[in-house]
Amino acid sequence: MYAPIQSLRIAMYRKAGVKIGKPLVFGTNIFIDIMYARNPQYSVTIGDNVILAGYDHILTHSNILYGIKGEGGPVVIKNGARIGIDVTILPGVTIGENAVIGACSLVNRDIPDSCIAVGVPARPIKMHHFRNHHLCRKLQNKEQQFQKVIDG
Repeated sequence: MYAPIQSLRIAMYRKAGVKIGKPLVFGTNIFIDIMYARNPQYSVTIGDNVILAGYDHILTHSNILYGIKGEGGPVVIKNGARIGIDVTILPGVTIGENAVIGACSLVNRDIPDSCIAVGVPARPIKMHHFRNHHLCRKLQNKEQQFQKVIDG
């Protein structure tokens, strides 16, 4: 959580049992609930090209208070999702591909693909098509050209 280098934070969470793809940004002070990370019922899966801005909390189970077992469930953040700063994701939530979650939101239900969701609790406010935007296409072309140069 406090490791100074992004790759070190990712490696430590992977070692704890969190499934993390190839993230675009993995900010500082991200808390991922790893108490039962190796149990599929409470797993966390983060796809490729995901942005986690920082100070985010991903929870997979609630606390056990006064002898009552808490509820929980797996959290899935699909490819290309953008999670704003200081977002809390509660157990059992799936965030769709290319979804955008606004800063300081509380995600307590599934968010569909290509959707912008904000608020407490987070609610979808708009569908977006950033992948079809001319600037996004231009950046993807540059990335492909760069990859060809690297590959030789």
